[in-house]
This record gives sequence, C-alpha cells and structure tokens, in this order.
Amino acid sequence: MRVIFSDAAHDWLNRAVGAAGSSLAVMPMGGATSSSLFRVERTGAPAAERYVLRVLDNREWLTAEPDLASHEAAALDEAERAGLPAPRLVAYADHDAGFGAPVVLMSFIAGAVELRPADFPAWLRALAAQLAAIHQCTADGFPWRFRSWVNRAALVTPAWSAVPRVWEHAIEFWLRTEPESRAVFIHRDYHPANVLWRKGAVSGVVDWINACRGPAGVDVAHCRTNLATMYGPAAADEFLTAYRVAAGGFTYDPYWDVDSLLDMCLTGPSYYPPWQEFGLGAIPPQVLRQRADAYLESVLRRIA
Repeated sequence: MRVIFSDAAHDWLNRAVGAAGSSLAVMPMGGATSSSLFRVERTGAPAAERYVLRVLDNREWLTAEPDLASHEAAALDEAERAGLPAPRLVAYADHDAGFGAPVVLMSFIAGAVELRPADFPAWLRALAAQLAAIHQCTADGFPWRFRSWVNRAALVTPAWSAVPRVWEHAIEFWLRTEPESRAVFIHRDYHPANVLWRKGAVSGVVDWINACRGPAGVDVAHCRTNLATMYGPAAADEFLTAYRVAAGGFTYDPYWDVDSLLDMCLTGPSYYPPWQEFGLGAIPPQVLRQRADAYLESVLRRIA
C-alpha cells in the first residue's frame, strides 16, 4: 500500500507535535518490513525536532490485530516507565487520521543498526545486557500476553533440511506441554536489527509493537535464532552465555529455542532484507539452511 499524506494527515501531525506556524518534512525510512516508517522533522524551530511515524498499512496484519496502534502506544509508555532506551510516545490514532491506516508517532532515537561490529564478543555482551535490563520490568498491569507464533497447521517435516529426523524430533518435543515460566515484560522481536548503537554502546531499542508479558526465554530464543542464521550457531551460544551472566539466575529452557526455530525456520530459513540494508551482506540460501540445521541439532543436544 502506498501511503499518501493528505491534508488531514498533515493537520494531525502538526497538532501532535505542536508545530503550528512551522512546517514538517516527512521522509521515508528504511528497515521496515511489516509497516511503513517515516522520519518527521520539524523545521522553523531553534533546533530541528525529529520524530518517527509508523503507518500500519499491512492490511492482513491489521485485520488479525486491529489494536496494533494502541498496543505499540501502550508498550512505549510501559518502556518509558521502566526507564528503557525506547522511543517516547508522542501520539497515536487507532482510526484513519488521514493516512489511510492507523499510525503511531514517537520520538527519534539517534543511533544506527550495527551488524558488523569491530568487537563481536563485546557487541554480543552489550546486546545480551540490554535484553536482561528489559526483563527487569515485570509490567504487571500490561494487558497483552505472550502467544506462540508457531503455525500448528504447518508442523510437517521440512523437505529442505538435510536432517529431517532432527526436525521431526523437534516437532514432537514442542507439542509437549509448554513449560511454566515467570512472566516479565518482553520485547517479543528482539534481534540485532532492532537495536541502535552510538559510540560503541546501545542507544536505543525500537519496534515495540509486539511487546507483551511472557517468559524471558522467548526473547532470548528469538534473538538466538536470528544470531544463528546471521552468524552461525556459535554466536547464538555466546549470546546465551552473556545473557545468563547479565540476567543472573536465569533458567534456560531449550523449549523456547525450539519454539523460535519452528516459527522462523520450519518452512525454510530466509534472508531478512534489512540485513543487507544495514550492511551484513548476502547469505546464500544453502548456508542459511546449514546453519538452521546445525543450530537445531545443538539445541536438541541440550535437551538430551
């Protein structure tokens, strides 16, 4: 869907940022796959003010979850109360405020996605420490709850894998009872392309639209699966070690790794387009498949 900024949309933006008497420049941003992102800059002020506008123009997603705008708005408020380095909510509209879809307007965080760090071990430790800090928040009153993204109807042994029996065992394991876990505030889509860096340190975590209360292991596993496909299984294991140190007392359960792998890789691990946009470089499909197989084998060894 092509986003068209109507007069009503510009009026909404001006009211939201208090820009009466000045103008706003709106520019597309990269890195988005499930919605459209725009950088909004206020001009005519002593110093430029910058914001990020998310237009929720994915009709299929919006049909399944019509409360997406209010969900992200509530998540940003929760993150602010917890003192987390997340964008601050400026305004949102669950209805069409002139953009053709619901919108969320938030503050802009300076920083950049870093996928080729000079010091990879230190980068992994900081990535893990930031996630552990998020999980310090329990968000007791937050109404959204974790639910698995695994499609039960698609639970068949993958034809692409070189080790189909391993995937068969993983499916059998996942179909057992979900483990009991303490619920905390989880980002639900924590991975390297949603973390911003500045001068070697984390400056922000973005894309909170899926945040909910659930097991910390869900976030850890989701990030591990991303790391395993991006860099190889060893990176995922290093991250887990770093997270355990940062979190203190974290009980690892491989169930969540299996849940994440079945969600992200069962139909075939894929190259996430923003990886290339942020400088990671192309990864051949065969390499992605080999990494997914090897990572699942390592997870099942932990179960054994």
